[in-house]
Amino acid sequence: MLFSKAKKEAIEIHERVSNKYSSTVANVQEKCETLYTKRQQSIIKIEEIEKLINNIANTPKEFKRSLTLIETELIKFRETESYAVETYQNAVKSGAGMAVGVGAGVTTASLAPTAAIWVATTFGTASTGTAISTLSGAAASKAALAWLGGGALSAGGAGMAGGKALLALAGPIGWTIAGISVAGFTFVHAKNNKKLSKEIIEEAKEINLTEAELRKTGEFISNIYNETTLLMSNIDMQLDKAKQLNGNIYLSLSNDERLLLGALVNNTLSLAEILNKIAE
Repeated sequence: MLFSKAKKEAIEIHERVSNKYSSTVANVQEKCETLYTKRQQSIIKIEEIEKLINNIANTPKEFKRSLTLIETELIKFRETESYAVETYQNAVKSGAGMAVGVGAGVTTASLAPTAAIWVATTFGTASTGTAISTLSGAAASKAALAWLGGGALSAGGAGMAGGKALLALAGPIGWTIAGISVAGFTFVHAKNNKKLSKEIIEEAKEINLTEAELRKTGEFISNIYNETTLLMSNIDMQLDKAKQLNGNIYLSLSNDERLLLGALVNNTLSLAEILNKIAE
């Protein structure tokens, strides 16, 4: 049939880029989950250090200011977690996001509560680029459904957060061409072959571009993970030495011991701040 070979080749290209995209999706999802696990571990470490510092009497005001900032970061992270769970539950109850359509990627219902949390803590912004935590009411619900559903639905489900790829992280992307799935192309009348071939190739290009953006996002997430891991490693060494100071009076400590505590507090503040660092 006329242009049937071109259509076949276009579908093969589409399948290759789609498979590559799916592999990248799985890779980024794994990175998000791993980062969230590391962040949970860092919170436990932070709380242990807070307790240690609070058990040392007469610490300088700088320590108290740092501990206040640390606690602020912890509260912010926990609020993001709670918001994600609440939004997920409300969306499921209301049925919102159930009929997003294959062209928009995943639906809210396809995300597990834990996945909703790591999406929120990793990306943390609405598709408009506005921090979700600063929104309220209907605006907050709409923004939350945007990132839970794979991106701004009004934009065709492109799934971008802050201009970067956040697309179908909970499952395969549902790419379509004019409402016809790739699997259904073979049933299209031959006279559409030329037009369909062009559309398939164009969409394959879009998938390829999105995959590249998602790969960059994955690299950024890896950097956050590595930075967190390095900080935790340094903190572990400092904490091992500082534990022997538990219950002491700060003024009775040696200069080296005070420097140790100062470094520990500073690193712990850095660790707390990176808790809320999001992928761009």
